Amino acid sequence: MLITGISMAFMATLCWAISAFPFTKAGRLMSVASMNLFRLLVGTLMIMLVAWISDGAGFTAIFSIKKYEEAWLWLGISGILALGIGDYLNFRMYLILSPRYGTVLMALAPAASLLVGILLINETINLTGIIGMMITIAGVMGMSLGRTERSNIPDHGQGSVFKGILFGTISAMCTGAGLAFSKKGFLMQAEAGNAIHPLTASFIRFISATVVVVIAMMLNKKFFHHIKNILSQRWPVLRIAWAGTIFGPLLAVSFALGSIQYINVAAAQTIFALVPVITLLIAHFIYKEKITRHALAGVAAAIAGVLILIWRIKIQAMMS
Repeated sequence: MLITGISMAFMATLCWAISAFPFTKAGRLMSVASMNLFRLLVGTLMIMLVAWISDGAGFTAIFSIKKYEEAWLWLGISGILALGIGDYLNFRMYLILSPRYGTVLMALAPAASLLVGILLINETINLTGIIGMMITIAGVMGMSLGRTERSNIPDHGQGSVFKGILFGTISAMCTGAGLAFSKKGFLMQAEAGNAIHPLTASFIRFISATVVVVIAMMLNKKFFHHIKNILSQRWPVLRIAWAGTIFGPLLAVSFALGSIQYINVAAAQTIFALVPVITLLIAHFIYKEKITRHALAGVAAAIAGVLILIWRIKIQAMMS
């Protein structure tokens, strides 16, 4: 079970790293708000279809609200926090800092996962695990947001570096907290004898976030503006947004929700914190961006921290 959870967490990490690049490009071509709306609408439909094909009976059962009220409550809150608020700010941050530098801030998410997990679901993590988490966070932060690295961030005309860091920090907090709320929903449903499939849970998160975002846009009288903007885009632009939606909402989110059924949320979120490591490699090999020695040292520290976290129980036992 542990290996399954860790494997799914690494798959989610890979998919999130890949999705950062098309989402950033689409956001610059069609605006972040329009791209976010497109992602939510298309992502909800895609996940609904896949969930229904994978587990038709289980998917249709969630509309029996009395049996699945805990799932709708906790997964709904998770979706609004992580997919509605967190991802929007995440995309704004990408436009300012770029995926190469922006994904680093997701290293802050494990702290939020741990704190909310302790408060909501009594999760615990030993001292060795906390040390591993801190090493990963320090390595990733040093890898991309040191003084030398900050000076290399290009000005894309989307705002100041400070604003990008602020958006990324709030986004990481929402994402980390959202994962803990998701696990609360899984646990409550399991206790009630109505366990829920990760894809079905992903649908609840997406439909909740989509409804809230649409209502907010309607209140702001921007919804139809963004719909027209999406429909006016040429196929090459929409194709980029589609690619991000497949790797992000469909694959990454589903793998992430699957992983937290086998490992605790802080451990899963720390593995997700390796997104900037993979992003760094993609930026180097695909986009020909230079990797500095400073960045390589950060990568080594981040990987070491994750290995300590994964093997924290055995390491603690050996030290005892």
